[in-house]
Order: sequence, then C-alpha cells, then structure tokens
Amino acid sequence: MLHDMRHLSITGAHNVRDLGGYRTAGGLILPWRRFLRADSLHRLEPGEDRRLLDEGLTTVIDLRTPTELAEAPNPFANRTDVDFHNLPLFDDLAPASLGQAEATSDDPLLDFYIAALHQRRAAIRNILGTMSEAREGAILFNCTAGKDRTGIVAALLLGLAGVGREDIIADYALSADLISKLVAEFLELSRQRGGDTVAYARMLRSPAQTMEQALASIEQEHGTLDAYLAGAGLTTAQIDSLRARLTGRAG
Repeated sequence: MLHDMRHLSITGAHNVRDLGGYRTAGGLILPWRRFLRADSLHRLEPGEDRRLLDEGLTTVIDLRTPTELAEAPNPFANRTDVDFHNLPLFDDLAPASLGQAEATSDDPLLDFYIAALHQRRAAIRNILGTMSEAREGAILFNCTAGKDRTGIVAALLLGLAGVGREDIIADYALSADLISKLVAEFLELSRQRGGDTVAYARMLRSPAQTMEQALASIEQEHGTLDAYLAGAGLTTAQIDSLRARLTGRAG
C-alpha cells in the first residue's frame, strides 16, 4: 500500500515518487506531497502535468544541465503556475569532468556520488537552499532517470528529516524496479553509438551498498549531516526550514 502511495503512475514518466510516509527516528511519519522525486518529464502525455498540479505541485527543480534541458525540455519551465528552477548538480556530466578526482574505489558509480557530495557542495547548497525558501506546496526535483542526481538529493532530504539509513537506502534502490525500460533504452542507444555498454550498465544500476558508502563518507568527513550542510553554506534557518517542511513540524 505504501508503495502504491509513494509511486505516482504518471503516463510518460517512470520514476515519480513521494518522499512521504517514512518514519523518522523520533517516530514521526513524514507527510505526503511535500517532496516528489522524478525522472525527466519531457515525455509526459497531455494532461499529465495537470495531474501533478492537482497533487499540489508549486515548485519544480530540474537538476540536469542546460544542454540536457534544451534537448529534453521540462514541461513546467516557462509557466506562470509553477516556480521552475534549473539548478544543475553538475555543470557537465561528461566523464572527463569527473575524472579530475582520483578514483576512490572500483565502483565508478560510487566515485560519481562522492564527487557530487564533496566537490559540488555549492550546487547542493543552491538546490537545498532554494527548496527551503520555496512557496507552500509540493516541490518536485528531477534528473534524467531519477536515480543518481535525484537520488543524492532525496537521500540528503530524508537524512535531514531523521529517516533511518535503512529506509533511505531502500528508497534509493527502489529506482531499479521502476526504470528498467529506461535502462534498456539507454543501453540500446549506447550500443547503437558504439559505446562501452558493459561499463555503462554498471552506472545504470542502483546498488544499496553504493549509496550506503556515499552517505558514510559524509559522516567520515563531517561527523553529522547538519555539519555537512552547514559547511556547504546552508544557514541554520534554511536547514530548520527544510526540516520543518519535510516533517510538517515547526523547528
């Protein structure tokens, strides 16, 4: 039942999910329709945007690069009824842009997540800061598959709300069940272009231990998530506002 409430069946998208319903360490159940995570929405069927608006959507944050956005436009850009922000987690998703840091493991997906969390803290500050100041209503944030960039932001939000690590990782791993058609499509495109589909396939998985290790790196370097976010430049007021929005309780 919770899964049915969490996954919004939107025609033209695969991985639209609600962060509500999880239990915090203090026993609170996160309210529904505060934060929605999603894959790219450029193939929404006509009228499906209205379904999201009917769920209370007021803010959309697209985590893709401007180039990705131009190639697959977000249907909520340039509208008067939704506040739209293009806030890329990475400026450039080419492998060369991530190759500046030494590999930290034999897991390229983990290296990607470590780079996002520790090299792109200014972008994370902008994304979470914008969320903390958004007007009342549901906030949807998306990337291409709704797995990696979206998954990192979702994990940070759930951690901030006080959701247990096991549930945070399970939320991340849930993408594997929902994006199988997208993964097949991406691999076929790679195959047609002569890409290394074996290496690419590894990047399209959602292994629980990868997110586990990525989140552990925050604690190793910063001690707590709040300290990490403060170090990224979020103010105490922004952190408190986000937590209140996630939990439905004032700080």
